[in-house]
Amino acid sequence: MVTLIIAEKPNVARKIAYALAEGKPVRKTIGKVSYYEFTRDGKRIIVAPAVGHLFSLAPKTKTYGYPVFDIEWVPVYVAEKGKGYAKDYIKALATLAKRADEFVVACDYDTEGEVIGYTALKYACGVDPAKAKRMKFSALTKKDLLKAWYNLEPTINFGMADAGIARHVLDWYWGVNLSRALTSAIKRASGKWQVLSTGRVQGPTLKFLVEREKEIQNFKPTPYWVIKMLLEKNGQQYTAVYEKERILDEDEAKRIVEEAKKGPAFVERVEVKQQKRNPPVPFDLGTLQREAYSAFGYSPKKTLEIAQNLYERALCSYPRTSSQKLPKNLNFRSILQNLAKLPEYKPFAHELLGKDKLRPVEGRKEDPAHPAIYPTGELPKPGELTRDEANLYDLIVRRFLALFMEPAVRESMKVIINSNNHRFILSGARTVKEGWLKVYGKYVKFDEVILPAFKEGEQVRVLQIKREKKKTKPPARYSPAAVIKKMEDLGIGTKATRAQILETLYSRGYIEGKKKIKVTPLGMRVVEALEKNVPDIVSVELTRAFEEKMEEIMAGKAKKDEVIEESRGQLIKILKVFKEKELDIGKMLLETTGTGVTTSKDSAKVSEDSAKVPKGTASSKAQEGRKTGKGLVLGKCPKCGGDLVVRYNRKTGKRFVGCSNWPKCDVTYPLLQRGEIIPTDKTCCNGAPVVKIREKGREYEICVDMNCKEWKKKGN
Repeated sequence: MVTLIIAEKPNVARKIAYALAEGKPVRKTIGKVSYYEFTRDGKRIIVAPAVGHLFSLAPKTKTYGYPVFDIEWVPVYVAEKGKGYAKDYIKALATLAKRADEFVVACDYDTEGEVIGYTALKYACGVDPAKAKRMKFSALTKKDLLKAWYNLEPTINFGMADAGIARHVLDWYWGVNLSRALTSAIKRASGKWQVLSTGRVQGPTLKFLVEREKEIQNFKPTPYWVIKMLLEKNGQQYTAVYEKERILDEDEAKRIVEEAKKGPAFVERVEVKQQKRNPPVPFDLGTLQREAYSAFGYSPKKTLEIAQNLYERALCSYPRTSSQKLPKNLNFRSILQNLAKLPEYKPFAHELLGKDKLRPVEGRKEDPAHPAIYPTGELPKPGELTRDEANLYDLIVRRFLALFMEPAVRESMKVIINSNNHRFILSGARTVKEGWLKVYGKYVKFDEVILPAFKEGEQVRVLQIKREKKKTKPPARYSPAAVIKKMEDLGIGTKATRAQILETLYSRGYIEGKKKIKVTPLGMRVVEALEKNVPDIVSVELTRAFEEKMEEIMAGKAKKDEVIEESRGQLIKILKVFKEKELDIGKMLLETTGTGVTTSKDSAKVSEDSAKVPKGTASSKAQEGRKTGKGLVLGKCPKCGGDLVVRYNRKTGKRFVGCSNWPKCDVTYPLLQRGEIIPTDKTCCNGAPVVKIREKGREYEICVDMNCKEWKKKGN
């Protein structure tokens, strides 16, 4: 009897083979794909990898326009350009399946992993997925993999598989049809193709970013005054703040200052409080992404990629989790004993190993598939980790160690100073017991403001009392980590997809700014046009409702086909309204996007929701523009005659000008990062386009070529 185990990726297949083999597994190849053979308990076993999704959705026939709902699963290299490598993996699984009598799915235990395993079994192996067994694990250590092998689930998790399939179908329906609709609106209004897209989650996410942008744009600062007392004690100066933090009337502020200056000033009351600060709860993915952004400036997508690398090396548990609870049967002592071998963690691990019982702090959130993120106890080899990997590993380890430590104790001191019946507050705070801060304090910011001893009734030496004029500030822009948190709070997207949604908004040119996100004029206009004409497309409530439906599918409380049909019905109604208002929408979009871009021959990915379209269709032509960064056309390329269009760097969000014939043509120009860009149809001495920049109520023209003679004449 031969058992074929299907892993999600090549390096995971290798981990499984070396964990289960009695001795060393034999590595073999089919074409370019490596797989492993070995025996265990007298049974012949083959471990072979997929390489992520091997199959994807695409229309059954070539279609033009929208709506389109007749789709099927096809090899991913058929649906997407640039995925030719998947052909070798499909062929390898098909070949090995003929030699197997039993099938085991060992992909990541979540909805995407279940879809990968389900489609690989059904379409590559030609096997009924119901006949396959399931290895369930949350870490790639030998111990965890052996336990999963000896405790095989009788079938794959069909709740997860159905929920994952439903998500793919819904994302395809909404992503392709809505993007085609936007493209058609531009075409109808201008006669040319313009690269635009939206999707089931992308639209609502962009909407709340636009709402914040409008709050900032419409914000009118209000003046106010703060009153401060500068005092001296023991040769040191301290600043106390008036009890009313903001004075809105300047005359009132003047009066308070004049009266307070008359004194005398004395200590009316001293308040000292001590407060326990419990250790932070275990990491779920969202919390890890926010903490990594705060500590290292990593984007949510980068954090997930690094955490995935650590997981595949068996250094941490599976990162795509929403749980804040550790496994009940996890051997904490064993993990701590291993971590004690690393010098930077040795003193903390030894302190914990001296305890009679190890009880970690835990949070409220649970995940039925995976526990919170924790270090497995496997140790990285010297020099094995990149700097980014080492940073994230340190964050995960220190968080884990902190869970078992004593609470920290913080002491706050408030000195209330009375000066002619006007009260000022002098505040201080300090840590009196480090507790868990000993290990995790490098990632937590607490102000240490040490005040001298004050007694009630003592006179205070006042150096100055003054008022300061300030203005209220607009709401802060979202950081990438804050966007993920907002999506989580709104219940849109999933723990595994939210980071990618954000990256999609950058790549579409809808947002910019690496640390503080600003919506571009294009992003603003897309939301405004949709919200005015077809508001359901950017409805948070509608998106959340379907997210909840998919949770119900996973729990066995709803049926996949019924949810898909309900979503299809909703979308048909939305698209009917869109068609009626298509011209109006197109005209609104043109106010920002300009005259459009030319079509292309190839197809590409259309939306953040992994939607695909057939080659050669109108929508696919627009999509190729999206993939290569086509957007607002500024003019013709002086080198090859292609379109020079505004693009956005996927990592930094910064904009630049590039040729539509990239990579054949490498012409690029930098762009100013502020202001609205308006084409002028003018060219400069080198054939580069001249653009108009509009910002803060002024406009000026500029050549995009920094080497332009006109630039140098003006001393730019």
